Amino acid sequence: MNLKTLQVPWAGPAIAGALLCTALGGMPHRAAAAPAASVAAVTTAHAQIICAKEALAYINAWKNYIIAWNNYQDALPGGTYQEIMEAADRLDRAAAEVGTTGFQLIACLAGYLA
Repeated sequence: MNLKTLQVPWAGPAIAGALLCTALGGMPHRAAAAPAASVAAVTTAHAQIICAKEALAYINAWKNYIIAWNNYQDALPGGTYQEIMEAADRLDRAAAEVGTTGFQLIACLAGYLA
């Protein structure tokens, strides 16, 4: 695999993974001096469950985009016009999916963390 291929596409999965890790509470938190169940803690726990679905959809969209990008690059060196155009269409749909699922994840996080 060409390393130039990974320079841009890997950033999305890395960001999505960090968001998912944060949303699922994977990052270490400081211990409170006096732990108490507050409304904010309950709301945050609820947001973690809700936004996990959007985060997984975003990660899957990036996976599909990387596959589509690789298929497009494979079609270029000797593919027919039809093969190249079909690969470009799949890449375009995968990019739209990344945008849509990314917006849904941001909307979810903004709605619960505001």
